[in-house]
Amino acid sequence: MKVAFFGAFDPSYPRNVVLQEGLESIGVTVARVAVRPGTPAGIREVGLAARWAAASSSLDALLVPAFGHRDVPLAAALGRVSGVPVLFDPLVSRWDTQVGDLGRVRARSLAAWRLRLSDRLALSLADLVLCDTWEHGDFYSTEYGVPRSKLIRVPVGADRLAFRGGEAARPPRVAGPLRVTYIGGFLPLHGVENAVEAAAILEARHGPRFARFTLIGDGMTAPRAERDVAAWGLRSVRRLPRVPYAGALAALFQADVALGIFGTTPKAGRVVPHKVYQSMALGVPTITRRSRAIAEFFREGEHLVLVPPGDAAALAEAVEELAADPGRGARIGDAGRAAVKEQASPEAIGALLAEAIDRGREATAPKVGR
Repeated sequence: MKVAFFGAFDPSYPRNVVLQEGLESIGVTVARVAVRPGTPAGIREVGLAARWAAASSSLDALLVPAFGHRDVPLAAALGRVSGVPVLFDPLVSRWDTQVGDLGRVRARSLAAWRLRLSDRLALSLADLVLCDTWEHGDFYSTEYGVPRSKLIRVPVGADRLAFRGGEAARPPRVAGPLRVTYIGGFLPLHGVENAVEAAAILEARHGPRFARFTLIGDGMTAPRAERDVAAWGLRSVRRLPRVPYAGALAALFQADVALGIFGTTPKAGRVVPHKVYQSMALGVPTITRRSRAIAEFFREGEHLVLVPPGDAAALAEAVEELAADPGRGARIGDAGRAAVKEQASPEAIGALLAEAIDRGREATAPKVGR
């Protein structure tokens, strides 16, 4: 079987890497019918159509990867011509992200209307839609009328590099501050301001040598985090710029505690992000916000530590408890890694994709009359 990733996408984006590894783990050949991200409209479609024409005779399915909403209409048209299913992995709603989460677009603006139309069109034209959680799937159904029968839940997961990193013996807890690490894009849903406030609470209670918070990356809320650190005069918080992916995994592996997300936006309650799967795959005890989405996969207190969204005091208390009981942290790290491996490794995701492709092929197979 041969499946083509279709569109203007980044093949190194973690979600795309995991899906490709998942397909390869079940013996699927993965091809690319692709142009570079940012290719202008018109040139983009012509380039994709030409590359599809050269490869179409050997393809069994098209998969439009994360954020490829604008590529679905062309993929759907080409899929109809060749009789192969089109799977779409939106990962997010463009409207929900830009309007509800990032706040970059006003809700009643023309731009918001265009984003919503883009979502609806892409979700309706695909033969099957991947959703990372059922919470996200229910959102697609409620907001855009996507039938539940058209949805396949495929968790974000972690790639083989993260799992290989977790095979090594965890570094022993060293004397000195508890190493608490956040790595990410400083998105509003991450709620990094809660981590900074938790550091301030802990520093006020125990001094700057109790816990060392390292915040790695850049993004929208990074300036606020830096202002808060300066305003509170925190000595326990260190800021580092974005690092290459392998370096990010290495930094997480050295942490005593990894931080997930703590934001209060509706989207934050619908997702289980890369950072959570990655740190858990590495065997690092992870703290993140409580949500219905996280409960789809993991048990609180066994696989990871959960706190209410937007609650810096609860986050500070969770860090204190892990600092007081290193054995508990080790047990949570081990159990979390096992849970991620069972549900969200490339091999587990490959099995889910196999089901999706089979369903897509059945849906698009020619109907033979009696």
